[in-house]
Amino acid sequence: MSQFISVEDALEHILNATPNPGIERASLPQAAGRYLAEMVNAPADVPAFDNSAMDGIVVQRDDLDALPVTLPLVGESAAGHPAHRDLRAGEAMRISTGARIPEGADQVIPRELCDFGDDEVTILERPDHDHIRRCGEYLAKGRPALFPGQRLDPAAIGLLASFNIAAPTVMRRPTVAIVATGDELVEIGEQPGPGQIINSNAYMVEALVRSCGAVPRVFPITSDSYEAVSRTFAQASASSDLVISIGGVSVGEHDHVRRVLDEVSRGMTFWKIRMKPGKPLAFGTTERGVALVGLPGNPASSFVGFQLFVRPLLACAQGVPRDQASLPRVNAVLDAPAKGAGGRRAYLAGQWYAQRGVIRFAPLSDQSSGNPALFAGANALGIVEEGQGQLKTGASLPVLLLPGG
Repeated sequence: MSQFISVEDALEHILNATPNPGIERASLPQAAGRYLAEMVNAPADVPAFDNSAMDGIVVQRDDLDALPVTLPLVGESAAGHPAHRDLRAGEAMRISTGARIPEGADQVIPRELCDFGDDEVTILERPDHDHIRRCGEYLAKGRPALFPGQRLDPAAIGLLASFNIAAPTVMRRPTVAIVATGDELVEIGEQPGPGQIINSNAYMVEALVRSCGAVPRVFPITSDSYEAVSRTFAQASASSDLVISIGGVSVGEHDHVRRVLDEVSRGMTFWKIRMKPGKPLAFGTTERGVALVGLPGNPASSFVGFQLFVRPLLACAQGVPRDQASLPRVNAVLDAPAKGAGGRRAYLAGQWYAQRGVIRFAPLSDQSSGNPALFAGANALGIVEEGQGQLKTGASLPVLLLPGG
C-alpha cells in the first residue's frame, strides 16, 4: 500500500466500505429529513377527479359562441360538496377552486369575467384556458412519485400524506461513534490547565454527523495511551456503523490512533492523502464491516476531511446514489490571489457568491489548519489542483458548495 493516495482513490476506498444500517418504518413526523428506502408509486390518479382551478362558474363551451351571454344559475359545485346534477346546455353553475367539475361542463369562467345577478350570470369574456385540472394530470395511478435514496423534505412528506401513507419505509439512521483523543483536551465547563484546550472538535463533528441525518454517540475524552485508545476503539466499533476518531493519526510519539486503527482493521487501507489541509487521514474497516475514519486533530483539517469523505459515506449508507453523495461542484472566478500546496491538492475556505450571472469565490485570508474560526465564515471550498502554485485574481477554479451556504 502506498502511503500517499489521491483524494479520488481515498473516496473510492471509503465508499466501497459503505455500511448498511438496514430499513425501518417511521411515522411521517419522524420520517421528515430521512431517506426513503423504497419506490413510492402514486396509489391513485392525482387529481382524483376533474376539478376547477378557479373560483367562478362552469358552462358548456358551445354556449360561448356569442358574447356577452346571460345564462341561468342552476346550482353550485363546492369543494367537498359536488353538484347534485349534471349541467345542461344553456345553463351555468357556480364553482369553487378544487370542486369537482359537473358532468356536462367543459369550461370554467373566472368570476372576474362575469357579472352576477340574483339567479343568472352574464359572461363578458371568453377565457383563454378551460381552467380545469384533469384527472391524473399531475400523477397517473401507478406512476413513480418518490424514489429510493430521496430525502423526505417537507414537500415529499406532504405528498406521502396525500397518498394516505402514514409510515413510509426509510433507511435506518447510521450510528456514528465519535472518539476524541488527547491529554490536552478538557470538556466544556472545565478550566483548561497549562497546554490544554477545550474538546471543541468533538462538538463540531457531532453537529456534522447530525446534519447528515446520522445518530452521533460521543465517547468521553480518551487519554494519550495505547491501552486507552485500544479500549475505546473496541467499545466504539462493537456498537456502531462508523467510528470517527479525532487526532492521533500523525507520526508523533503520542499518536496512538494510527497504530490502533491499523490493528483493529487488520491493516489500514490508507492513512495519508495528497491534500491540504487533512493529509494525515486514516481509514480501515473491522472484520464485521464497521468503517473506521481517523480525522486529523486540527479543526480545519477535521472539517475538510469530514466534508470530503464522511459526508458522502453517510449519504450512501442512507441510500443516496454515489454520484449524488458528494458536495455539489461549480466553476468560479477567483476574487483574490490563491496559493496551492505543490504536490498536494489544496482546499481553500472561502465565500462563493453570484455577481452579474457569474459565480465568484473569495478565499479567506488565514488558511491555517489550526484556525478554529476558519470555516465559521466560509460557505465553500475552493480547489487548487496538485502541481498548481499561485493562482491570480480572475483565474477559474472549481468550488465545492458547503451545506447551508
